Amino acid sequence: CYPIGSEYLRAHRAFRQLNTLLNRGGTHVLRFDYSCTGDSAGAGVEASVPEWLDDVDWAIDELLDTAGTDSIDVVGLRWGAAFAALAARERDEVRRLILWDPVVSGSEYFDEVLPEGPPTGTVGIEGYPFTEGLREGLLGVDLRRQLAEGRAIPTDIVAADDRPSFHELSAALIEAGRPSRLDVVPSPGDWSQVDPFGDALIPQDIIRILVERLQDDDA
Repeated sequence: CYPIGSEYLRAHRAFRQLNTLLNRGGTHVLRFDYSCTGDSAGAGVEASVPEWLDDVDWAIDELLDTAGTDSIDVVGLRWGAAFAALAARERDEVRRLILWDPVVSGSEYFDEVLPEGPPTGTVGIEGYPFTEGLREGLLGVDLRRQLAEGRAIPTDIVAADDRPSFHELSAALIEAGRPSRLDVVPSPGDWSQVDPFGDALIPQDIIRILVERLQDDDA
C-alpha cells in the first residue's frame, strides 16, 4: 500500500523495485492506486479515508483471487501502512502486516506538515489537496489505540529511524497481546522532504529486509 501526496512520488521506484524482486522469487504481488490518486479514477478533492480503506479491502480480495491462495501478507509505507493495518483488522486472510515507516498518529503527522496549525477548508500540502473532510479522517487515526482492537495479526514495524512513536506502537500491540516486532534499519527515510529534482527515495537495506522476510514465509 502506497503513501499519499508527494510521498507517493518519492516512493514509486522503491515499490517497483520491491515488486520486481518479489516476483523474481516467485511471490505474487499486487500494487494499486487508491481512488482519486495515481492512475485511479476521481479527483483529489473527492478522496476520503473510508474509500481508501475500501480500496485496500478490495485489493486483499483481488490478490487472494488472482494468486489462488487463502492467506497473504500486507505491506504498507507511511499512510499506506496505516490504511493497510486498519483495513486488515477484521480480515482473517491477512497472515501478517509489515508496516514500513508507518504514520502512527494523524495528529502527529499534521503537526509535522502543518506546523502553523490547523487550517479551514481545503489546503495544499506539497501540491496535493487535503480537504477538510480528508483531514478529519486522517486526524482520527491513532494506530496505538486502533490496532489494540480487532484480530491479533502478527505485525512487523520496519523503520528507517528510531522514532518514539514506533516504539509506542510496538509496545501497545504487545501489551494488547498482539505479536509485534520493531526493526530499526538506519536508512534514508525522509519521505516528505521536498526535492526540487524529483529524486526518488530507494532505501536498499530496508527493501532487502522486506524481500527476505516475505520470501522466507513463502518457502
